[in-house]
Amino acid sequence: MMTTSPKAMRVAAATAMLCAVILNGCGSAPRKAADAYTGDLKLRGYQTIYTMLSHGDQVDRPIDDFLKDIPLAPDVTRDWFKGVLQETQYELGEPKMEGDDKAIVPIKVTAPDLALWERTIDAGVGVGGVADADAQKSLTEHTYAKITYDDALVMVKEGGDWKVLVDYPTRDKIRKMHKDAVELYHKHDYDKAIAAYQDLLAACDKDEATGIPGLKFLYANELKDIQNAKAQIAEAQAYIPKLALSDVDMKMAASRVPGIFGKVANTGDKAIDEVLMTVTYYEGKGKKKKAVYTEDHDVVVTPLEFTNFSRPVLPLVPGETRDFGFKLSAPPEIQQKANPDLTVTSIVFTQSSAPLPKPPAPTPLPAASPAAGAPAAGAAAPPPPAMPPPPAMPPPPPMPH
Repeated sequence: MMTTSPKAMRVAAATAMLCAVILNGCGSAPRKAADAYTGDLKLRGYQTIYTMLSHGDQVDRPIDDFLKDIPLAPDVTRDWFKGVLQETQYELGEPKMEGDDKAIVPIKVTAPDLALWERTIDAGVGVGGVADADAQKSLTEHTYAKITYDDALVMVKEGGDWKVLVDYPTRDKIRKMHKDAVELYHKHDYDKAIAAYQDLLAACDKDEATGIPGLKFLYANELKDIQNAKAQIAEAQAYIPKLALSDVDMKMAASRVPGIFGKVANTGDKAIDEVLMTVTYYEGKGKKKKAVYTEDHDVVVTPLEFTNFSRPVLPLVPGETRDFGFKLSAPPEIQQKANPDLTVTSIVFTQSSAPLPKPPAPTPLPAASPAAGAPAAGAAAPPPPAMPPPPAMPPPPPMPH
């Protein structure tokens, strides 16, 4: 049996200690730089943190553009930036070295859950309410919903200093992919939207840069909501008859383009984030009746993402009636010759855990005249008015000489 001499053991121990010191020294420098970045970010020392960016990122982003997209900062407008940043906490972990000139510094971020926060505040103020004061109060009193997720600062060594790697071109590409994926969701094209989100998350995995893990976390949560919506398609289709249309009329929009206007009421027991209507144009009668054109219009669109309180984020709740209106896009010859028919074709149930707003009180109807008696008991309700013929199209402008 081979034995190790005391001298050899002391040499091995010293070597191990030396290696640990070297590795610790390698990790402490990028962590110190990362800590300086998050510290100056919290203090809003924008000039200082801009100098901490890698050379390539500074070339790609002049400081004015950098101030619109600061890595690890809240993705909010100037009105909310200071308050949300103040409520955002960064907890740094131990760096992972990748060679001598790159390090990944993990960060646990705790911040306001922006989308949930906005829906919660909007639900409290309701339709027509002003959210700003309540939102600011919730920040001051720390009563907002929080979210915690893992992110990272990617540090690279340049000229002896550790710099923050953002990779803005790839970051911009990922943001564009996200925008396209959200548009597919709003078109209710779930398969394409889910595929687009999966491609988006794969792109996040391939890009090792600051802030990308945080974006991936947020996008993955949106994907879950869309997958849930897809799983509810059959239930949503069965719910459509509970959306009652009334006062539907065709008339000129303010832009002098024909449009359809009316009201939609949620007579069921579920909140709805999206309502898609389809206008189908028919020609002929009886057996010769055929559809010649269709166009789709979203009349209820509730954002997945935070909108900076720029608009009410309110689902269509049970008992609520909401006005709608949209311009028709069919070619003029179709609108003039064919008869339109309006139907609700797709809805999306609310996936958010935010409290639901109370439905606005209905507008009281004018008292009926004495001659307007109620229908006899057991009499059938009168049918809804037929869609009126489309308004006359404005004449085309004169041809230039």
